[in-house]
Amino acid sequence: MASSRRLAAIMFTDIVGYAAMMQESEERATLVREKHRNSLRRWHKKFHGEILQYYGDGTLSVFKSSVEAVECAIAIQRELQQGTYVPLRIGLHVGDIVFSGSEVYGDGVNLASRVENLGIPGAILISDKINYEIKNQENIQSQKIGYFEFKNIKEPVEIFAISNSGIKVPVRSELKGKMKEKKHTIAVLPFINVSSDPENEYFSDGISEEILNALVKIKDLRVTARTSSFSFKGKNIDVREIGQQLGVTHVLEGSVRKSDKRVRITAQFVSTVDGYHLFSQTYDRTLEDIFAVQDEISQKILNLLRQHLEVAQRYRQLVISPTTNMEAYETYLKGLYYFNQWGKEPMGKAIPYFQDAIEMQNDFALPHAQLGLCYLFQALGGKISWQNAYDKAIIHINRTKELNQEIPEGYMSLFTFNTFFQWDWQAAVETARKGFELFPNYAPIYVAFGALYYIEGDLSTALEAHRVGLQIDPLSVLMNLNMGTTLLWMGHYEQAVVYFNQVLEIIPNHRAAMEFKGWTAAFQGELEEALTIFRNLNPTIGHRLHRITCLGWIYSKLGKNEKAEQCLTTLIGLEKKARARASFAVDLAILYTRLNNFDLAFYHLEKAIQNKIGDSMMCKSDPWLAPLRSDSRFQHIKSLVGKVPAISFQ
Repeated sequence: MASSRRLAAIMFTDIVGYAAMMQESEERATLVREKHRNSLRRWHKKFHGEILQYYGDGTLSVFKSSVEAVECAIAIQRELQQGTYVPLRIGLHVGDIVFSGSEVYGDGVNLASRVENLGIPGAILISDKINYEIKNQENIQSQKIGYFEFKNIKEPVEIFAISNSGIKVPVRSELKGKMKEKKHTIAVLPFINVSSDPENEYFSDGISEEILNALVKIKDLRVTARTSSFSFKGKNIDVREIGQQLGVTHVLEGSVRKSDKRVRITAQFVSTVDGYHLFSQTYDRTLEDIFAVQDEISQKILNLLRQHLEVAQRYRQLVISPTTNMEAYETYLKGLYYFNQWGKEPMGKAIPYFQDAIEMQNDFALPHAQLGLCYLFQALGGKISWQNAYDKAIIHINRTKELNQEIPEGYMSLFTFNTFFQWDWQAAVETARKGFELFPNYAPIYVAFGALYYIEGDLSTALEAHRVGLQIDPLSVLMNLNMGTTLLWMGHYEQAVVYFNQVLEIIPNHRAAMEFKGWTAAFQGELEEALTIFRNLNPTIGHRLHRITCLGWIYSKLGKNEKAEQCLTTLIGLEKKARARASFAVDLAILYTRLNNFDLAFYHLEKAIQNKIGDSMMCKSDPWLAPLRSDSRFQHIKSLVGKVPAISFQ
């Protein structure tokens, strides 16, 4: 039998507790069911909906418009709360629906059903896709509930609740539904500094991070990355809410009191399901015993969870003392305190502490690895020249390798160097593979995999890598930005915006997120909206997709060729003054591609690759250069970039 497919806004409704209602009073249950069906028929007619199936206490229907589907749902819920109360829940999603004879099915139907099943009586839950389509409707209000991992649904879905008057907005703890079974997951919250000296905050942060790094080694335990767990620093939020936001089953929290050479650490291990304390313990030790305490806490957590883990691995020691010089260790923690704040200014503050720690003990690997990363990131951010970064970073990267200490930071600094400075794909793959084998819970390693897939032009696998990284570090700006960027490059614009908005919730006016939102609007044909976003961006010299390139591309798309040529002239002027590895060649290639001048686009793209300008390595994936990929000359470009060896993070 022939089948047909169409895109539609899909509505599921369900009367909650209908079976129990039938047992109590068949007459009342019949009255409730008829009221529900009469209301649906009337409002579906008004809002041009089509009821496809009645099934006992529920319905499946479709609409051509998401706005009308939501307006219909609001009208139904308001009516059913008057007179004889009908405890109805409604779920909405927009997606593909397949018709085959009397059967209706498809991924869109499955997800809409999961959204409805998640709800409570009186509420209307909608998927992120529906929310995107109603966001500019003044008569419809919605409220974010959060991300959910539904059973048999591959990707986490962001859920919103309609919040118009008369519609119940549930709190997340009320929502159950058919979810994926959770593995044991843990977040290590930043330990509170209760010392008399507030300057000791670096030490309490460092203790938390060292325990987190120890737990990362446990193969069958998923540990939320530092970025996400430390986002709750200084916030008085119930652990159950933290568990819901991070998707974890347990949290470790505590406090640190440091006085001269004595340390008191209090640790509590808490279930996020019910807030129950699995253990609470205080450790009074000397500073020299600090690593033993970290190991003791980590082992205690492992012992509590071991009976539930699929592989009951034992670890003789989770925390290995990285140095015998406690002054060097404290100095390193001070540097780490600033390093973790990111940005040019804090990175500059971190460097002297790492340098001092190395002077105190040269065979201390951690500050070498972090110092190498500092110099590399400064070059990538345009703070220092690439040659200067290379000369400084290579010393500390090699020293980290010589010391042969298995630390994730060492692998990340080596990967960054091999990839963005050396363009040595074989070495980059080997580093990423080894880092993954040792530290599968280390979120940045999935950024590394994503970069390699970008270079090879495999966006689908890059997305999978970034999705795993996001599960480990759900509140990370970098992880959300990578997810959004990959979806943008794949042409999934509505989904991409969800992740850019998440970044903007964490850091309002975040430049890259705003910029990519502009590009998302541009690729969707919303050129005036994109132009407004790009005009409001502050010029950033040295960033590939800076304001001039953005504006030139949009002006050309709008047919304002004179303004586009002005942007091109500005870029040519900047290119003449630029250093080789701070070149604007990629920007010029993008703009010449948009202007259909492929000869000059290929000229500048080849120049960028020869000078190893970072973004040019992504030319197999880059959507701005996509028109060049159908030209026979692109085969030469691919040969210049080279092929990335096969690699898997599964």
